[in-house]
Amino acid sequence: MTNDAFARDHVARNLETYDAIADHYDGVTAAPAIRAWKEASMRRFAAYLPGTRVLVPGCGEGRDSRYLQSLDLEPLSFDLSSRMLALARGKDPHGRYTCLDLRDMNRLPAGAFDGIWASGCLYHLTKAEFIDCIAACRALLAHSGVLYVSMKEGQGERYEEPTLGPRYPGGDAARALLRGVRFYAYYQRDELLAALAGFDVLHEQRVEPAEGGFEFWLRKSDACAG
Repeated sequence: MTNDAFARDHVARNLETYDAIADHYDGVTAAPAIRAWKEASMRRFAAYLPGTRVLVPGCGEGRDSRYLQSLDLEPLSFDLSSRMLALARGKDPHGRYTCLDLRDMNRLPAGAFDGIWASGCLYHLTKAEFIDCIAACRALLAHSGVLYVSMKEGQGERYEEPTLGPRYPGGDAARALLRGVRFYAYYQRDELLAALAGFDVLHEQRVEPAEGGFEFWLRKSDACAG
């Protein structure tokens, strides 16, 4: 398979899976431990921001976007899954949701955002695509803008069906509702930090409720401002 064909295939495969599981996603993943962690991470993100304009890539059904609104932020949220977007708009009719590919973020206006909340989405890009995406994030952020990313720990890139941990409610029956092959890229910490050059690390920690991962809060460095 050529690189171009692989790129088309992995995005199409993920899109097919997320459209299929969209109706069940919120019910299975809204575990108290998961939400407590995510909301604490969003509060930290909000505290670092120089303003209120926030971009939410891979927003899914909009749960994080709604919480960010509750923190008096103004999110513009996007996803590629039409079913996820329909759910997001249904739950938040006054929110701003649009259809966009993670690889096309450079279509948005430069310097338009004070922060980018990229939770649980950028690991669906190939490692080459991730480098391009981080460059796009730098361009989209205003001076002193903040980027949050959460990534999976490991090595390589591959298709797989995720194994959800015991913190997700509903047991095997509920977890079965989220079955479906997805593409993931895995990283070691040093590999991630190299890819995130051009940002200053404000804070980093392990993703405690998940099965191996990192989260970083990063500020656009002066050298890359503009």
